[in-house]
Amino acid sequence: MNVLILSVAAKVLLVQAFQAAVAPRGGRVLAADLEPGSAGLYFADGVVSLPRTDDAGFGDALLKTCMERGVQLVVPTRDGDLQILSGLKTRFRDRGVEILVPSPEALSRCADKRRFAAFCTRLGFKTPRTWSPEQTPDVFPVFVRPVNGAGGLGGRRLEAADWRPQGEGMLVQAFCPLPEYSIDVLMDLDGAPLQAVARRRLKVRAGEAVVSQVEDASGLTYASLTLCAGLELVGHNVVQAFWDGQGEPLFIEVNARFGGASNLSIQAGLASPERLVMMLAGDAVVARKPRPVRYGLTMLRYSQDLLVEAGHPGAV
Repeated sequence: MNVLILSVAAKVLLVQAFQAAVAPRGGRVLAADLEPGSAGLYFADGVVSLPRTDDAGFGDALLKTCMERGVQLVVPTRDGDLQILSGLKTRFRDRGVEILVPSPEALSRCADKRRFAAFCTRLGFKTPRTWSPEQTPDVFPVFVRPVNGAGGLGGRRLEAADWRPQGEGMLVQAFCPLPEYSIDVLMDLDGAPLQAVARRRLKVRAGEAVVSQVEDASGLTYASLTLCAGLELVGHNVVQAFWDGQGEPLFIEVNARFGGASNLSIQAGLASPERLVMMLAGDAVVARKPRPVRYGLTMLRYSQDLLVEAGHPGAV
Protein backbone atom coordinates (compact mmCIF):
# COMPACT_ATOMS: atom_id res chain seq x y z
CA MET A 1 0.00 0.00 0.00
CA ASN A 2 1.43 3.35 -1.07
CA VAL A 3 0.62 6.71 0.53
CA LEU A 4 0.89 10.16 -1.05
CA ILE A 5 1.37 13.19 1.24
CA LEU A 6 0.47 16.51 -0.37
CA SER A 7 2.06 19.88 0.48
CA VAL A 8 4.62 17.95 2.48
CA ALA A 9 6.76 21.04 3.28
CA ALA A 10 8.85 20.21 6.38
CA LYS A 11 6.56 17.46 7.73
CA VAL A 12 9.39 14.95 7.93
CA LEU A 13 8.04 13.21 11.03
CA LEU A 14 4.68 12.62 9.34
CA VAL A 15 6.48 11.08 6.35
CA GLN A 16 8.41 8.81 8.67
CA ALA A 17 5.31 7.81 10.65
CA PHE A 18 3.56 6.68 7.46
CA GLN A 19 6.72 4.93 6.26
CA ALA A 20 6.76 2.89 9.47
CA ALA A 21 3.08 2.06 8.89
CA VAL A 22 3.35 0.90 5.27
CA ALA A 23 6.83 -0.64 5.16
CA PRO A 24 5.72 -3.97 6.74
CA ARG A 25 3.14 -4.21 3.96
CA GLY A 26 5.66 -3.49 1.21
CA GLY A 27 4.37 0.07 0.77
CA ARG A 28 6.08 3.36 0.06
CA VAL A 29 5.41 6.98 0.98
CA LEU A 30 5.42 9.49 -1.86
CA ALA A 31 5.41 13.24 -1.40
CA ALA A 32 4.50 16.32 -3.40
CA ASP A 33 5.10 20.02 -2.89
CA LEU A 34 5.27 23.00 -5.24
CA GLU A 35 8.27 24.31 -3.31
CA PRO A 36 11.38 22.37 -4.42
CA GLY A 37 13.19 23.28 -1.21
CA SER A 38 10.82 21.28 0.98
CA ALA A 39 12.66 19.00 3.40
CA GLY A 40 9.89 16.41 3.35
CA LEU A 41 10.68 15.62 -0.29
CA TYR A 42 14.13 14.39 0.72
CA PHE A 43 12.83 11.90 3.26
CA ALA A 44 9.99 10.45 1.15
CA ASP A 45 10.46 7.21 -0.79
CA GLY A 46 9.53 9.02 -3.99
CA VAL A 47 8.63 12.49 -5.25
CA VAL A 48 5.74 13.29 -7.58
CA SER A 49 5.07 16.46 -9.53
CA LEU A 50 1.54 17.85 -9.56
CA PRO A 51 -0.08 21.12 -10.67
CA ARG A 52 -1.52 23.56 -8.15
CA THR A 53 -4.72 22.40 -6.51
CA ASP A 54 -6.60 25.32 -8.10
CA ASP A 55 -5.43 24.28 -11.57
CA ALA A 56 -8.24 22.92 -13.77
CA GLY A 57 -6.22 19.77 -14.46
CA PHE A 58 -5.29 19.02 -10.87
CA GLY A 59 -7.89 16.30 -10.26
CA ASP A 60 -7.00 14.39 -13.43
CA ALA A 61 -3.27 14.69 -12.74
CA LEU A 62 -3.66 13.48 -9.16
CA LEU A 63 -5.80 10.50 -10.17
CA LYS A 64 -3.35 9.57 -12.92
CA THR A 65 -0.48 9.68 -10.43
CA CYS A 66 -2.36 7.52 -7.93
CA MET A 67 -3.19 4.91 -10.56
CA GLU A 68 0.34 4.79 -11.95
CA ARG A 69 2.09 4.76 -8.56
CA GLY A 70 -0.27 2.42 -6.71
CA VAL A 71 -1.41 5.05 -4.21
CA GLN A 72 -4.34 4.00 -2.01
CA LEU A 73 -4.27 6.88 0.49
CA VAL A 74 -3.86 10.59 -0.19
CA VAL A 75 -3.04 12.71 2.88
CA PRO A 76 -3.63 16.47 2.56
CA THR A 77 -1.76 18.65 5.06
CA ARG A 78 -2.60 22.22 3.99
CA ASP A 79 -5.87 23.98 4.82
CA GLY A 80 -6.02 25.61 1.39
CA ASP A 81 -6.16 22.20 -0.33
CA LEU A 82 -8.91 20.59 1.72
CA GLN A 83 -12.05 21.91 0.01
CA ILE A 84 -10.83 21.03 -3.49
CA LEU A 85 -9.76 17.55 -2.42
CA SER A 86 -13.05 17.00 -0.63
CA GLY A 87 -14.84 17.56 -3.93
CA LEU A 88 -12.74 14.76 -5.45
CA LYS A 89 -13.28 12.27 -2.64
CA THR A 90 -16.15 10.23 -4.15
CA ARG A 91 -14.56 10.05 -7.57
CA PHE A 92 -11.28 8.77 -6.11
CA ARG A 93 -12.95 6.32 -3.71
CA ASP A 94 -14.69 4.73 -6.71
CA ARG A 95 -11.21 4.05 -8.09
CA GLY A 96 -9.90 2.55 -4.85
CA VAL A 97 -8.14 5.66 -3.55
CA GLU A 98 -9.05 7.20 -0.21
CA ILE A 99 -8.52 10.94 0.28
CA LEU A 100 -8.22 11.70 3.99
CA VAL A 101 -10.69 14.56 4.08
CA PRO A 102 -14.36 14.92 5.17
CA SER A 103 -17.27 16.28 3.15
CA PRO A 104 -17.29 19.88 1.87
CA GLU A 105 -20.08 20.72 4.35
CA ALA A 106 -18.08 19.36 7.29
CA LEU A 107 -15.05 21.35 6.19
CA SER A 108 -17.02 24.57 5.88
CA ARG A 109 -18.16 24.22 9.50
CA CYS A 110 -14.51 24.12 10.57
CA ALA A 111 -13.02 26.66 8.16
CA ASP A 112 -15.34 29.52 9.19
CA LYS A 113 -14.58 30.14 12.87
CA ARG A 114 -17.77 32.14 13.42
CA ARG A 115 -19.83 29.32 11.97
CA PHE A 116 -17.84 26.83 14.03
CA ALA A 117 -18.66 28.70 17.26
CA ALA A 118 -22.36 28.75 16.37
CA PHE A 119 -22.28 25.03 15.52
CA CYS A 120 -20.64 24.23 18.87
CA THR A 121 -23.43 26.08 20.64
CA ARG A 122 -26.06 24.06 18.79
CA LEU A 123 -24.30 20.85 19.85
CA GLY A 124 -24.18 21.99 23.47
CA PHE A 125 -20.45 22.74 23.62
CA LYS A 126 -18.95 25.93 24.99
CA THR A 127 -16.75 28.43 23.18
CA PRO A 128 -15.27 31.74 24.36
CA ARG A 129 -17.91 34.48 24.40
CA THR A 130 -18.25 35.78 20.86
CA TRP A 131 -19.44 39.16 19.60
CA SER A 132 -21.01 39.78 16.21
CA PRO A 133 -19.13 42.09 13.79
CA GLU A 134 -21.36 45.08 14.51
CA GLN A 135 -21.05 44.80 18.32
CA THR A 136 -18.59 46.55 20.60
CA PRO A 137 -17.41 44.22 23.38
CA ASP A 138 -18.59 45.15 26.87
CA VAL A 139 -15.65 43.38 28.56
CA PHE A 140 -11.93 43.46 27.79
CA PRO A 141 -9.43 42.15 26.92
CA VAL A 142 -10.64 40.39 23.78
CA PHE A 143 -8.86 38.21 21.26
CA VAL A 144 -9.27 39.04 17.59
CA ARG A 145 -8.37 36.73 14.69
CA PRO A 146 -9.39 36.16 11.05
CA VAL A 147 -12.61 34.19 10.58
CA ASN A 148 -10.91 32.05 7.92
CA GLY A 149 -7.32 32.28 9.13
CA ALA A 150 -4.90 29.45 9.84
CA GLY A 151 -1.83 28.89 11.98
CA GLY A 152 -2.56 31.72 14.40
CA LEU A 153 -1.76 34.36 11.77
CA GLY A 154 -3.46 37.69 12.39
CA GLY A 155 -4.49 36.85 15.95
CA ARG A 156 -3.95 39.49 18.63
CA ARG A 157 -5.11 40.54 22.06
CA LEU A 158 -6.86 43.92 22.35
CA GLU A 159 -7.52 46.08 25.38
CA ALA A 160 -10.35 48.63 25.55
CA ALA A 161 -7.99 51.48 24.66
CA ASP A 162 -6.95 49.70 21.45
CA TRP A 163 -10.45 48.76 20.29
CA ARG A 164 -11.54 49.54 16.74
CA PRO A 165 -14.45 47.98 14.82
CA GLN A 166 -13.13 44.79 13.23
CA GLY A 167 -15.50 44.03 10.36
CA GLU A 168 -16.92 40.81 8.92
CA GLY A 169 -13.56 39.18 8.29
CA MET A 170 -12.51 39.11 11.93
CA LEU A 171 -13.76 37.08 14.88
CA VAL A 172 -13.92 38.79 18.25
CA GLN A 173 -14.00 36.60 21.35
CA ALA A 174 -13.33 37.06 25.05
CA PHE A 175 -9.68 36.58 25.93
CA CYS A 176 -9.25 33.33 27.85
CA PRO A 177 -6.43 32.95 30.42
CA LEU A 178 -6.94 29.19 30.85
CA PRO A 179 -4.33 26.63 29.70
CA GLU A 180 -4.55 25.86 25.98
CA TYR A 181 -4.69 22.32 24.63
CA SER A 182 -4.43 20.62 21.28
CA ILE A 183 -6.34 17.35 21.08
CA ASP A 184 -5.44 14.92 18.30
CA VAL A 185 -8.61 13.04 17.45
CA LEU A 186 -8.71 9.84 15.40
CA MET A 187 -11.93 8.95 13.60
CA ASP A 188 -12.43 5.99 11.32
CA LEU A 189 -12.90 6.50 7.59
CA ASP A 190 -16.68 6.65 7.96
CA GLY A 191 -16.66 9.16 10.82
CA ALA A 192 -16.92 6.96 13.94
CA PRO A 193 -14.84 8.29 16.88
CA LEU A 194 -11.98 6.03 17.96
CA GLN A 195 -9.50 7.70 20.32
CA ALA A 196 -8.07 11.10 21.25
CA VAL A 197 -4.89 12.32 22.94
CA ALA A 198 -4.67 15.71 24.66
CA ARG A 199 -1.42 17.66 24.73
CA ARG A 200 -1.02 20.85 26.70
CA ARG A 201 0.63 23.66 24.74
CA LEU A 202 3.35 24.84 27.11
CA LYS A 203 5.20 27.11 24.69
CA VAL A 204 3.85 28.45 21.40
CA ARG A 205 5.72 30.22 18.61
CA ALA A 206 3.93 31.70 15.58
CA GLY A 207 0.78 29.77 16.44
CA GLU A 208 2.53 26.39 16.65
CA ALA A 209 3.44 24.52 19.82
CA VAL A 210 7.17 24.06 20.30
CA VAL A 211 6.87 22.56 23.79
CA SER A 212 3.92 20.27 24.58
CA GLN A 213 3.11 17.56 27.08
CA VAL A 214 0.60 14.71 26.91
CA GLU A 215 -1.90 14.80 29.78
CA ASP A 216 -4.47 12.37 31.12
CA ALA A 217 -7.58 14.46 30.39
CA SER A 218 -10.46 12.07 29.83
CA GLY A 219 -13.13 14.77 30.06
CA LEU A 220 -11.39 16.82 27.39
CA THR A 221 -10.69 13.91 25.05
CA TYR A 222 -14.25 12.56 25.36
CA ALA A 223 -15.72 15.98 24.54
CA SER A 224 -13.36 16.35 21.58
CA LEU A 225 -14.33 12.94 20.17
CA THR A 226 -18.02 13.84 20.53
CA LEU A 227 -17.47 17.20 18.86
CA CYS A 228 -15.64 15.67 15.88
CA ALA A 229 -18.41 13.10 15.49
CA GLY A 230 -20.97 15.92 15.44
CA LEU A 231 -18.89 17.75 12.84
CA GLU A 232 -18.83 14.52 10.75
CA LEU A 233 -15.05 14.45 10.44
CA VAL A 234 -12.87 11.51 9.40
CA GLY A 235 -9.29 10.41 9.94
CA HIS A 236 -6.89 12.56 11.98
CA ASN A 237 -8.07 15.95 13.25
CA VAL A 238 -6.70 18.55 15.66
CA VAL A 239 -9.04 20.26 18.13
CA GLN A 240 -7.98 23.46 19.91
CA ALA A 241 -9.48 24.27 23.31
CA PHE A 242 -9.02 26.08 26.60
CA TRP A 243 -9.54 23.95 29.71
CA ASP A 244 -9.08 24.37 33.44
CA GLY A 245 -8.71 20.64 34.09
CA GLN A 246 -12.13 20.22 35.68
CA GLY A 247 -15.04 21.96 33.98
CA GLU A 248 -16.24 22.02 30.40
CA PRO A 249 -13.67 22.97 27.75
CA LEU A 250 -13.99 26.09 25.65
CA PHE A 251 -13.48 25.02 22.04
CA ILE A 252 -11.67 27.40 19.70
CA GLU A 253 -11.39 25.57 16.39
CA VAL A 254 -10.84 22.25 14.64
CA ASN A 255 -8.34 21.55 11.86
CA ALA A 256 -9.45 18.60 9.74
CA ARG A 257 -5.90 17.38 9.11
CA PHE A 258 -2.66 16.42 10.84
CA GLY A 259 -1.16 19.30 12.82
CA GLY A 260 2.41 20.49 12.98
CA ALA A 261 2.89 19.01 16.46
CA SER A 262 0.68 15.93 16.03
CA ASN A 263 3.75 13.70 16.13
CA LEU A 264 3.68 13.92 19.92
CA SER A 265 0.24 12.29 20.09
CA ILE A 266 1.16 9.78 17.41
CA GLN A 267 4.23 8.65 19.35
CA ALA A 268 2.40 8.78 22.68
CA GLY A 269 0.10 5.99 21.52
CA LEU A 270 -2.51 7.38 19.14
CA ALA A 271 -0.59 5.83 16.21
CA SER A 272 -3.02 7.31 13.70
CA PRO A 273 -0.92 6.71 10.53
CA GLU A 274 -0.54 3.02 11.42
CA ARG A 275 -4.21 2.63 12.29
CA LEU A 276 -5.43 4.44 9.16
CA VAL A 277 -3.31 2.15 7.02
CA MET A 278 -4.70 -0.85 8.91
CA MET A 279 -8.27 0.27 8.19
CA LEU A 280 -7.57 0.54 4.48
CA ALA A 281 -5.85 -2.85 4.54
CA GLY A 282 -8.91 -4.52 6.05
CA ASP A 283 -7.71 -4.74 9.67
CA ALA A 284 -10.40 -2.36 10.92
CA VAL A 285 -11.26 -4.33 14.06
CA VAL A 286 -7.71 -4.13 15.39
CA ALA A 287 -7.28 -0.54 14.22
CA ARG A 288 -10.34 0.62 16.16
CA LYS A 289 -9.13 -0.72 19.51
CA PRO A 290 -7.83 2.04 21.83
CA ARG A 291 -4.08 2.05 22.40
CA PRO A 292 -2.22 2.68 25.69
CA VAL A 293 -1.16 6.33 26.02
CA ARG A 294 2.20 7.50 27.43
CA TYR A 295 0.96 10.30 29.68
CA GLY A 296 3.64 12.82 30.59
CA LEU A 297 5.49 12.40 27.29
CA THR A 298 6.89 15.81 26.38
CA MET A 299 7.85 17.23 23.01
CA LEU A 300 10.67 19.77 22.62
CA ARG A 301 10.75 20.92 19.01
CA TYR A 302 13.98 22.15 17.46
CA SER A 303 15.31 22.93 14.00
CA GLN A 304 17.85 20.84 12.11
CA ASP A 305 19.99 21.54 9.06
CA LEU A 306 19.50 19.27 6.05
CA LEU A 307 22.25 19.25 3.44
CA VAL A 308 21.06 18.11 0.02
CA GLU A 309 23.24 17.29 -2.97
CA ALA A 310 22.57 19.05 -6.26
CA GLY A 311 20.09 17.23 -8.45
CA HIS A 312 17.91 15.83 -5.68
CA PRO A 313 14.21 16.82 -5.91
CA GLY A 314 14.59 18.50 -2.52
CA ALA A 315 17.36 20.78 -3.75
CA VAL A 316 16.49 24.35 -4.72
